[in-house]
Amino acid sequence: MGDGTHRFQWQLIHLWWITLIYRNNMAHVTMELNSDDHRILSLLQTDGRISTVEMARRAHMSETTCLRRTRALEAAGIIRGYHADIDFEAAGFGVMAFIQVTIDQRIEAGSDSFKDAILRENWVLECYSLSGAYDHLMKVIAPDNKALSDFILKRLAGYKSVRDFQTLFVLDTVKEGQAVRFGEG
Repeated sequence: MGDGTHRFQWQLIHLWWITLIYRNNMAHVTMELNSDDHRILSLLQTDGRISTVEMARRAHMSETTCLRRTRALEAAGIIRGYHADIDFEAAGFGVMAFIQVTIDQRIEAGSDSFKDAILRENWVLECYSLSGAYDHLMKVIAPDNKALSDFILKRLAGYKSVRDFQTLFVLDTVKEGQAVRFGEG
């Protein structure tokens, strides 16, 4: 191996240590995104397992710049992680529903206790606090209708802070995903 390879390896190690320091010392770093960042984010959204070498080639930048920018995006909290895109139906979860929940405002800390309980529910994929007629919206999966019904009637209805809820069954997925298209409205 030549001196250039060793220098590149030490640069990678140095960047790794800097990333660890940033992660430990900065909860969230504000970062202004440029076109290089947009290209990196677009590539990673399409293929989270892409190598730095291939990403640099496709983004038309050096490997060092690509790695440095990627680590900066991670340190800033813009890239929150790398995940598998799971087909829930193929994994045995044949039913998906959205459940709108109203919290009983007469119960002190009702919303907080509901949020704490929902964090422990494995079938709740997402939960949002809302303005409007309902306080929360949950995206829920279950193996079948009976299992979802049991979850709703035995668990969700059992939470003291839940005043009302409405279940909306997903019939078909029209669009799904988290990919952001940069530069487009």
